[in-house]
Amino acid sequence: MSEYESKELKQELLWMQYRQKMLGIIEDKLVEMRKVAEIAKNNKFTKEELVEMNSKLNDLAMQIRALNAESEKDL
Repeated sequence: MSEYESKELKQELLWMQYRQKMLGIIEDKLVEMRKVAEIAKNNKFTKEELVEMNSKLNDLAMQIRALNAESEKDL
């Protein structure tokens, strides 16, 4: 294996570790979204409370998209 191939493999490994970390964070945010949605579904809330929950869901969705885009590899 050449030095170039070795460096390339090390870079690939670092990227995979980073991507795994980001996917773990994304998973946590998806779980949080599910909890908010379940609470909204199973309880009665005022319009204002539902707007606040929807805002929280939208914020989490934006964070997820940003994390995914940041950690995606250019193929």
